[in-house]
Amino acid sequence: MDEEGETHAHSIDINDSIRTKLSVRRSNPSFVVSISCIYRVHKRIRKMNEDAYTPDIVSIGPYHRGMENLQAMEDLKLQYLQTLLGRTRERTSLEEYVEALKKLEDEARGCYSEPIKLSSNEFIEMMLFDGFFIIELFRKYFNSQYFRIDDNDLIFYSKSRSAIIVRDLVLLENQIPISVLDKLFNLSMDPKHDSLPLIKMALYFFSGLIPQAMHKYPQKKDNIEVVVHNHLLDLLAYTLDSSLRVVKMPDLRTKVESLPCVTELLCSGVKFKKSPIYNGSLIDIKYNEGVIEIPQLCVHDFTESFFRNLMAYEQYRFGGTPYITSYATLMDYLINSVDDVAFLRDSGIIVNQLGDDNKVFSLFSNLCNEISSTDFYYNELCDKVNEYYKRRIHRWKATLKRDYCDSPWKIISVVTAILLLFLTAWGTIFTTLPLFNVHA
Repeated sequence: MDEEGETHAHSIDINDSIRTKLSVRRSNPSFVVSISCIYRVHKRIRKMNEDAYTPDIVSIGPYHRGMENLQAMEDLKLQYLQTLLGRTRERTSLEEYVEALKKLEDEARGCYSEPIKLSSNEFIEMMLFDGFFIIELFRKYFNSQYFRIDDNDLIFYSKSRSAIIVRDLVLLENQIPISVLDKLFNLSMDPKHDSLPLIKMALYFFSGLIPQAMHKYPQKKDNIEVVVHNHLLDLLAYTLDSSLRVVKMPDLRTKVESLPCVTELLCSGVKFKKSPIYNGSLIDIKYNEGVIEIPQLCVHDFTESFFRNLMAYEQYRFGGTPYITSYATLMDYLINSVDDVAFLRDSGIIVNQLGDDNKVFSLFSNLCNEISSTDFYYNELCDKVNEYYKRRIHRWKATLKRDYCDSPWKIISVVTAILLLFLTAWGTIFTTLPLFNVHA
Protein backbone atom coordinates (compact mmCIF):
# COMPACT_ATOMS: atom_id res chain seq x y z
CA MET A 1 0.00 0.00 0.00
CA ASP A 2 1.38 3.41 -0.95
CA GLU A 3 1.83 6.26 1.56
CA GLU A 4 -1.44 7.95 0.55
CA GLY A 5 -3.36 4.70 1.06
CA GLU A 6 -1.81 4.13 4.49
CA THR A 7 -2.77 7.65 5.55
CA HIS A 8 -6.36 7.10 4.38
CA ALA A 9 -6.63 3.76 6.21
CA HIS A 10 -5.24 5.30 9.41
CA SER A 11 -7.79 8.11 9.13
CA ILE A 12 -10.62 5.58 8.84
CA ASP A 13 -9.36 3.76 11.94
CA ILE A 14 -9.42 6.99 13.97
CA ASN A 15 -12.91 7.89 12.76
CA ASP A 16 -14.21 4.42 13.64
CA SER A 17 -12.61 4.65 17.08
CA ILE A 18 -14.27 8.00 17.80
CA ARG A 19 -17.68 6.77 16.59
CA THR A 20 -17.39 3.63 18.74
CA LYS A 21 -16.64 5.66 21.87
CA LEU A 22 -19.54 8.01 21.18
CA SER A 23 -21.84 5.02 20.62
CA VAL A 24 -20.79 3.37 23.89
CA ARG A 25 -21.33 6.60 25.74
CA ARG A 26 -24.87 6.98 24.36
CA SER A 27 -25.83 3.39 25.10
CA ASN A 28 -24.35 3.11 28.59
CA PRO A 29 -26.46 4.90 31.22
CA SER A 30 -23.49 5.29 33.54
CA PHE A 31 -21.93 7.63 30.99
CA VAL A 32 -24.96 9.91 30.75
CA VAL A 33 -24.07 13.48 31.64
CA SER A 34 -25.48 14.51 35.00
CA ILE A 35 -24.89 17.27 37.48
CA SER A 36 -22.53 15.77 40.02
CA CYS A 37 -22.71 16.86 43.64
CA ILE A 38 -20.13 14.68 45.45
CA TYR A 39 -16.63 15.78 44.55
CA ARG A 40 -13.00 15.02 45.12
CA VAL A 41 -11.41 18.02 46.80
CA HIS A 42 -8.87 19.57 44.45
CA LYS A 43 -5.26 18.98 45.44
CA ARG A 44 -4.65 22.73 45.49
CA ILE A 45 -7.21 23.07 48.30
CA ARG A 46 -6.42 19.76 49.95
CA LYS A 47 -2.74 20.58 50.42
CA MET A 48 -3.65 23.32 52.93
CA ASN A 49 -4.84 20.69 55.40
CA GLU A 50 -4.97 17.11 54.15
CA ASP A 51 -6.55 15.75 57.33
CA ALA A 52 -9.52 18.14 57.13
CA TYR A 53 -10.90 16.27 54.10
CA THR A 54 -10.01 12.69 55.05
CA PRO A 55 -12.19 10.43 57.26
CA ASP A 56 -10.70 9.24 60.53
CA ILE A 57 -12.73 6.14 61.34
CA VAL A 58 -15.55 5.54 58.86
CA SER A 59 -15.75 5.46 55.07
CA ILE A 60 -19.00 6.48 53.39
CA GLY A 61 -19.30 6.12 49.63
CA PRO A 62 -16.61 5.01 47.18
CA TYR A 63 -13.83 7.59 47.49
CA HIS A 64 -12.23 6.22 50.67
CA ARG A 65 -13.63 2.70 50.49
CA GLY A 66 -11.16 -0.02 51.42
CA MET A 67 -8.70 2.14 53.35
CA GLU A 68 -7.02 -0.03 55.96
CA ASN A 69 -7.46 2.33 58.90
CA LEU A 70 -11.25 2.47 58.30
CA GLN A 71 -11.93 -1.27 58.35
CA ALA A 72 -12.99 -1.46 62.01
CA MET A 73 -16.29 0.26 61.19
CA GLU A 74 -17.09 -2.14 58.36
CA ASP A 75 -18.00 -4.84 60.88
CA LEU A 76 -20.22 -2.37 62.74
CA LYS A 77 -22.02 -1.61 59.46
CA LEU A 78 -22.80 -5.35 59.13
CA GLN A 79 -23.97 -5.42 62.72
CA TYR A 80 -26.33 -2.47 62.16
CA LEU A 81 -27.68 -4.04 58.97
CA GLN A 82 -28.24 -7.41 60.65
CA THR A 83 -30.18 -5.75 63.49
CA LEU A 84 -32.30 -3.77 61.04
CA LEU A 85 -33.13 -6.77 58.85
CA GLY A 86 -34.23 -8.69 61.94
CA ARG A 87 -36.43 -5.80 63.05
CA THR A 88 -38.06 -5.12 59.65
CA ARG A 89 -38.25 -8.61 58.10
CA GLU A 90 -42.04 -8.76 58.46
CA ARG A 91 -42.45 -5.51 56.49
CA THR A 92 -39.55 -5.45 54.03
CA SER A 93 -37.12 -8.13 52.89
CA LEU A 94 -33.46 -7.77 51.97
CA GLU A 95 -34.41 -8.48 48.35
CA GLU A 96 -36.79 -5.51 48.33
CA TYR A 97 -34.11 -3.16 49.65
CA VAL A 98 -31.67 -4.37 46.99
CA GLU A 99 -34.25 -4.06 44.22
CA ALA A 100 -35.02 -0.48 45.24
CA LEU A 101 -31.33 0.42 45.13
CA LYS A 102 -30.93 -1.16 41.69
CA LYS A 103 -33.45 1.35 40.37
CA LEU A 104 -31.42 4.20 41.89
CA GLU A 105 -28.00 2.95 40.80
CA ASP A 106 -27.56 5.05 37.66
CA GLU A 107 -28.75 8.19 39.40
CA ALA A 108 -26.50 7.53 42.39
CA ARG A 109 -23.43 6.90 40.23
CA GLY A 110 -24.11 10.16 38.40
CA CYS A 111 -23.86 12.07 41.69
CA TYR A 112 -20.11 11.43 41.85
CA SER A 113 -17.79 13.73 39.95
CA GLU A 114 -15.65 10.87 38.62
CA PRO A 115 -16.46 7.36 37.34
CA ILE A 116 -16.86 4.78 40.10
CA LYS A 117 -14.94 1.62 39.27
CA LEU A 118 -17.19 -0.79 41.13
CA SER A 119 -19.38 -3.51 39.66
CA SER A 120 -23.13 -3.11 39.98
CA ASN A 121 -23.24 -5.60 42.86
CA GLU A 122 -20.38 -3.90 44.68
CA PHE A 123 -21.91 -0.47 44.26
CA ILE A 124 -25.36 -1.53 45.49
CA GLU A 125 -23.84 -3.40 48.45
CA MET A 126 -21.88 -0.29 49.39
CA MET A 127 -25.01 1.89 49.20
CA LEU A 128 -26.94 -0.60 51.33
CA PHE A 129 -24.29 -0.93 54.05
CA ASP A 130 -23.40 2.76 54.21
CA GLY A 131 -26.97 3.97 53.89
CA PHE A 132 -28.36 1.82 56.69
CA PHE A 133 -25.32 2.57 58.85
CA ILE A 134 -26.16 6.29 58.72
CA ILE A 135 -29.91 5.77 59.17
CA GLU A 136 -29.53 3.42 62.12
CA LEU A 137 -27.00 5.80 63.65
CA PHE A 138 -29.58 8.60 63.49
CA ARG A 139 -32.29 6.36 64.92
CA LYS A 140 -30.17 5.17 67.84
CA TYR A 141 -29.09 8.72 68.62
CA PHE A 142 -32.66 10.02 68.63
CA ASN A 143 -34.51 7.07 70.18
CA SER A 144 -32.10 4.74 71.96
CA GLN A 145 -34.91 3.21 74.04
CA TYR A 146 -36.46 1.46 71.06
CA PHE A 147 -33.53 1.29 68.63
CA ARG A 148 -31.32 -0.55 71.06
CA ILE A 149 -27.61 0.19 71.38
CA ASP A 150 -25.62 -3.05 71.69
CA ASP A 151 -23.09 -3.46 74.48
CA ASN A 152 -20.25 -3.82 71.98
CA ASP A 153 -21.17 -0.73 69.94
CA LEU A 154 -17.93 1.07 69.03
CA ILE A 155 -19.58 4.48 68.75
CA PHE A 156 -22.07 5.20 71.49
CA TYR A 157 -19.90 4.07 74.38
CA SER A 158 -17.03 6.34 73.35
CA LYS A 159 -17.52 10.11 73.37
CA SER A 160 -14.42 10.64 71.25
CA ARG A 161 -15.59 8.19 68.56
CA SER A 162 -19.08 9.73 68.60
CA ALA A 163 -17.59 13.16 67.94
CA ILE A 164 -15.33 11.84 65.18
CA ILE A 165 -18.27 10.08 63.49
CA VAL A 166 -20.12 13.41 63.34
CA ARG A 167 -17.04 14.97 61.82
CA ASP A 168 -16.56 12.16 59.26
CA LEU A 169 -20.17 12.27 58.06
CA VAL A 170 -19.90 15.90 56.92
CA LEU A 171 -16.78 15.49 54.77
CA LEU A 172 -17.39 16.33 51.12
CA GLU A 173 -15.67 13.17 49.86
CA ASN A 174 -17.50 10.99 52.40
CA GLN A 175 -21.08 11.27 51.12
CA ILE A 176 -23.77 9.17 49.49
CA PRO A 177 -26.80 10.68 47.73
CA ILE A 178 -29.60 11.64 50.07
CA SER A 179 -32.03 10.01 47.63
CA VAL A 180 -30.50 6.66 48.65
CA LEU A 181 -30.91 7.46 52.35
CA ASP A 182 -34.46 8.62 51.79
CA LYS A 183 -35.44 5.45 49.91
CA LEU A 184 -33.93 3.12 52.52
CA PHE A 185 -35.44 5.11 55.37
CA ASN A 186 -38.95 5.01 53.89
CA LEU A 187 -38.75 1.28 53.18
CA SER A 188 -37.56 0.50 56.72
CA MET A 189 -39.68 3.06 58.57
CA ASP A 190 -41.48 1.95 61.71
CA PRO A 191 -44.77 3.91 61.88
CA LYS A 192 -44.83 3.71 65.68
CA HIS A 193 -41.25 4.60 66.54
CA ASP A 194 -39.92 6.69 63.65
CA SER A 195 -41.55 9.86 64.93
CA LEU A 196 -39.40 12.21 62.88
CA PRO A 197 -38.67 12.30 59.14
CA LEU A 198 -35.13 11.56 58.00
CA ILE A 199 -34.18 15.23 57.54
CA LYS A 200 -35.21 16.15 61.08
CA MET A 201 -33.34 13.21 62.57
CA ALA A 202 -30.23 14.20 60.63
CA LEU A 203 -30.40 17.77 61.91
CA TYR A 204 -30.92 16.49 65.45
CA PHE A 205 -27.82 14.30 65.07
CA PHE A 206 -25.74 17.26 63.83
CA SER A 207 -27.04 19.73 66.42
CA GLY A 208 -23.55 19.92 67.94
CA LEU A 209 -22.34 21.52 64.70
CA ILE A 210 -25.40 23.69 64.09
CA PRO A 211 -27.39 24.28 67.31
CA GLN A 212 -31.16 24.51 66.87
CA ALA A 213 -30.87 23.65 63.16
CA MET A 214 -33.80 21.24 63.45
CA HIS A 215 -36.07 24.04 64.63
CA LYS A 216 -34.85 26.53 62.03
CA TYR A 217 -35.39 24.19 59.10
CA PRO A 218 -38.35 25.43 57.01
CA GLN A 219 -41.55 23.62 57.93
CA LYS A 220 -43.41 21.91 55.10
CA LYS A 221 -46.59 23.79 54.26
CA ASP A 222 -49.24 23.56 51.57
CA ASN A 223 -48.21 25.00 48.21
CA ILE A 224 -44.59 25.35 49.37
CA GLU A 225 -41.97 23.64 47.25
CA VAL A 226 -40.18 20.90 49.16
CA VAL A 227 -36.43 21.48 49.28
CA VAL A 228 -34.44 18.67 47.68
CA HIS A 229 -30.95 18.12 49.09
CA ASN A 230 -28.03 16.34 47.45
CA HIS A 231 -26.42 14.81 50.54
CA LEU A 232 -25.90 15.47 54.26
CA LEU A 233 -23.29 18.21 53.78
CA ASP A 234 -25.61 19.93 51.32
CA LEU A 235 -28.41 19.74 53.92
CA LEU A 236 -26.24 21.45 56.55
CA ALA A 237 -25.10 24.09 54.07
CA TYR A 238 -28.75 24.84 53.29
CA THR A 239 -29.61 25.02 56.99
CA LEU A 240 -26.89 27.60 57.61
CA ASP A 241 -28.15 29.96 54.94
CA SER A 242 -31.88 29.13 54.99
CA SER A 243 -32.72 32.09 57.23
CA LEU A 244 -31.20 34.41 54.63
CA ARG A 245 -33.34 33.13 51.79
CA VAL A 246 -36.29 35.27 52.84
CA VAL A 247 -34.12 38.40 52.70
CA LYS A 248 -33.59 40.28 49.47
CA MET A 249 -30.22 39.23 48.14
CA PRO A 250 -27.59 41.99 48.16
CA ASP A 251 -25.54 42.87 45.14
CA LEU A 252 -22.97 40.08 44.87
CA ARG A 253 -19.73 41.42 43.50
CA THR A 254 -16.03 40.93 43.90
CA LYS A 255 -14.80 41.49 47.44
CA VAL A 256 -14.57 45.15 48.38
CA GLU A 257 -11.79 46.81 50.32
CA SER A 258 -11.18 44.66 53.38
CA LEU A 259 -12.47 45.76 56.75
CA PRO A 260 -10.20 47.01 59.51
CA CYS A 261 -9.78 44.46 62.28
CA VAL A 262 -11.75 44.44 65.53
CA THR A 263 -9.13 46.44 67.45
CA GLU A 264 -9.02 49.17 64.79
CA LEU A 265 -12.79 49.36 64.54
CA LEU A 266 -13.08 49.74 68.30
CA CYS A 267 -10.78 52.77 68.11
CA SER A 268 -13.31 54.38 65.77
CA GLY A 269 -16.24 53.76 68.05
CA VAL A 270 -17.63 50.67 66.32
CA LYS A 271 -19.28 48.36 68.85
CA PHE A 272 -19.57 44.58 68.69
CA LYS A 273 -22.57 42.75 70.05
CA LYS A 274 -23.54 39.09 70.24
CA SER A 275 -26.77 38.47 68.34
CA PRO A 276 -29.72 37.32 70.45
CA ILE A 277 -29.64 33.55 70.98
CA TYR A 278 -31.21 31.47 68.17
CA ASN A 279 -31.92 34.64 66.18
CA GLY A 280 -31.15 33.77 62.58
CA SER A 281 -28.28 31.62 61.37
CA LEU A 282 -24.56 31.58 62.09
CA ILE A 283 -23.80 33.77 59.09
CA ASP A 284 -26.57 36.32 59.71
CA ILE A 285 -24.19 39.17 60.62
CA LYS A 286 -25.79 42.62 60.77
CA TYR A 287 -24.64 46.24 61.03
CA ASN A 288 -26.64 49.23 62.18
CA GLU A 289 -25.48 52.69 63.25
CA GLY A 290 -22.03 51.75 64.49
CA VAL A 291 -22.96 48.36 65.94
CA ILE A 292 -21.97 45.00 64.38
CA GLU A 293 -24.11 42.09 65.58
CA ILE A 294 -22.51 38.66 65.18
CA PRO A 295 -24.10 35.30 66.12
CA GLN A 296 -22.17 33.23 68.62
CA LEU A 297 -19.66 30.77 67.16
CA CYS A 298 -18.40 27.82 69.17
CA VAL A 299 -14.90 26.91 67.95
CA HIS A 300 -13.95 23.30 68.72
CA ASP A 301 -11.68 20.58 67.38
CA PHE A 302 -13.78 19.93 64.26
CA THR A 303 -14.76 23.51 63.37
CA GLU A 304 -11.94 23.86 60.85
CA SER A 305 -12.75 20.57 59.12
CA PHE A 306 -16.45 21.45 58.92
CA PHE A 307 -15.81 24.92 57.50
CA ARG A 308 -13.22 23.68 55.02
CA ASN A 309 -15.57 21.06 53.61
CA LEU A 310 -18.45 23.52 53.34
CA MET A 311 -16.17 25.94 51.50
CA ALA A 312 -14.82 23.21 49.23
CA TYR A 313 -18.40 22.25 48.38
CA GLU A 314 -19.16 25.88 47.51
CA GLN A 315 -16.21 25.83 45.10
CA TYR A 316 -17.87 23.10 43.03
CA ARG A 317 -21.58 23.53 43.67
CA PHE A 318 -23.52 24.67 40.62
CA GLY A 319 -25.43 27.85 41.42
CA GLY A 320 -25.99 29.05 44.96
CA THR A 321 -24.16 31.68 46.94
CA PRO A 322 -20.80 31.16 48.72
CA TYR A 323 -22.20 32.09 52.13
CA ILE A 324 -19.65 30.16 54.19
CA THR A 325 -16.72 31.41 52.12
CA SER A 326 -18.02 34.96 52.59
CA TYR A 327 -18.41 34.37 56.33
CA ALA A 328 -14.86 33.01 56.65
CA THR A 329 -13.52 35.96 54.62
CA LEU A 330 -15.32 38.49 56.81
CA MET A 331 -14.05 36.85 60.01
CA ASP A 332 -10.54 36.86 58.55
CA TYR A 333 -10.89 40.62 58.02
CA LEU A 334 -12.02 41.16 61.62
CA ILE A 335 -9.50 38.84 63.29
CA ASN A 336 -6.01 40.12 62.69
CA SER A 337 -4.42 39.29 66.03
CA VAL A 338 -4.87 37.32 69.23
CA ASP A 339 -6.22 40.51 70.83
CA ASP A 340 -9.08 40.52 68.33
CA VAL A 341 -9.94 36.94 69.27
CA ALA A 342 -9.75 37.78 72.99
CA PHE A 343 -12.17 40.68 72.60
CA LEU A 344 -14.68 38.60 70.64
CA ARG A 345 -14.35 35.85 73.23
CA ASP A 346 -14.89 38.27 76.12
CA SER A 347 -17.94 39.63 74.26
CA GLY A 348 -19.45 36.13 74.02
CA ILE A 349 -19.27 36.15 70.22
CA ILE A 350 -16.66 33.38 70.16
CA VAL A 351 -16.70 30.41 72.51
CA ASN A 352 -13.18 29.04 72.39
CA GLN A 353 -13.08 25.33 73.19
CA LEU A 354 -9.60 25.01 71.75
CA GLY A 355 -8.13 26.58 74.87
CA ASP A 356 -5.77 28.90 73.02
CA ASP A 357 -6.73 32.13 71.25
CA ASN A 358 -3.74 31.69 68.94
CA LYS A 359 -5.41 28.60 67.49
CA VAL A 360 -8.57 30.54 66.66
CA PHE A 361 -6.51 33.31 65.09
CA SER A 362 -4.60 30.76 63.01
CA LEU A 363 -7.82 29.03 61.95
CA PHE A 364 -9.37 32.13 60.40
CA SER A 365 -6.05 33.33 58.97
CA ASN A 366 -5.69 30.16 56.90
CA LEU A 367 -9.25 29.10 56.04
CA CYS A 368 -9.46 31.07 52.80
CA ASN A 369 -6.03 30.16 51.45
CA GLU A 370 -6.32 28.68 47.93
CA ILE A 371 -10.08 29.35 47.96
CA SER A 372 -11.32 31.44 45.07
CA SER A 373 -14.61 33.29 45.06
CA THR A 374 -16.00 35.94 42.72
CA ASP A 375 -18.95 36.75 45.00
CA PHE A 376 -19.00 38.22 48.49
CA TYR A 377 -22.18 38.29 50.52
CA TYR A 378 -21.22 41.07 52.94
CA ASN A 379 -20.41 43.86 50.47
CA GLU A 380 -23.11 46.19 51.69
CA LEU A 381 -22.17 45.63 55.33
CA CYS A 382 -18.49 46.32 54.61
CA ASP A 383 -19.32 49.51 52.71
CA LYS A 384 -21.31 50.88 55.65
CA VAL A 385 -18.73 49.91 58.27
CA ASN A 386 -15.87 51.44 56.25
CA GLU A 387 -17.87 54.63 55.79
CA TYR A 388 -18.38 54.87 59.56
CA TYR A 389 -14.74 54.01 60.27
CA LYS A 390 -13.35 56.75 58.02
CA ARG A 391 -15.24 59.60 59.74
CA ARG A 392 -12.84 61.34 62.11
CA ILE A 393 -15.58 62.50 64.45
CA HIS A 394 -16.24 58.89 65.44
CA ARG A 395 -12.54 58.31 66.18
CA TRP A 396 -12.39 61.47 68.34
CA LYS A 397 -15.47 60.49 70.29
CA ALA A 398 -14.13 56.97 70.82
CA THR A 399 -10.76 58.33 72.02
CA LEU A 400 -12.45 60.70 74.46
CA LYS A 401 -14.62 57.93 75.83
CA ARG A 402 -11.74 55.43 76.05
CA ASP A 403 -9.11 57.72 77.55
CA TYR A 404 -11.18 59.95 79.79
CA CYS A 405 -14.56 58.37 80.42
CA ASP A 406 -13.91 54.69 80.98
CA SER A 407 -14.37 54.83 84.77
CA PRO A 408 -16.39 56.92 87.26
CA TRP A 409 -13.20 58.42 88.75
CA LYS A 410 -11.94 59.58 85.38
CA ILE A 411 -15.33 61.09 84.59
CA ILE A 412 -15.28 62.96 87.91
CA SER A 413 -11.73 64.14 87.18
CA VAL A 414 -12.69 65.39 83.71
CA VAL A 415 -15.80 67.16 84.99
CA THR A 416 -13.79 68.69 87.83
CA ALA A 417 -11.08 69.87 85.43
CA ILE A 418 -13.67 71.43 83.12
CA LEU A 419 -15.39 73.10 86.06
CA LEU A 420 -12.09 74.50 87.38
CA LEU A 421 -11.19 75.74 83.92
CA PHE A 422 -14.59 77.41 83.63
CA LEU A 423 -14.30 79.03 87.10
CA THR A 424 -10.75 80.19 86.34
CA ALA A 425 -11.87 81.78 83.10
CA TRP A 426 -14.89 83.33 84.80
CA GLY A 427 -12.70 84.76 87.59
CA THR A 428 -10.25 86.17 85.08
CA ILE A 429 -13.06 87.94 83.24
CA PHE A 430 -14.40 89.55 86.40
CA THR A 431 -10.91 90.55 87.52
CA THR A 432 -10.13 92.32 84.25
CA LEU A 433 -13.53 94.04 83.80
CA PRO A 434 -12.79 96.93 86.27
CA LEU A 435 -9.56 97.72 84.39
CA PHE A 436 -11.48 98.05 81.17
CA ASN A 437 -13.99 100.37 82.92
CA VAL A 438 -11.18 102.60 84.30
CA HIS A 439 -9.54 103.01 80.92
CA ALA A 440 -12.91 103.67 79.37
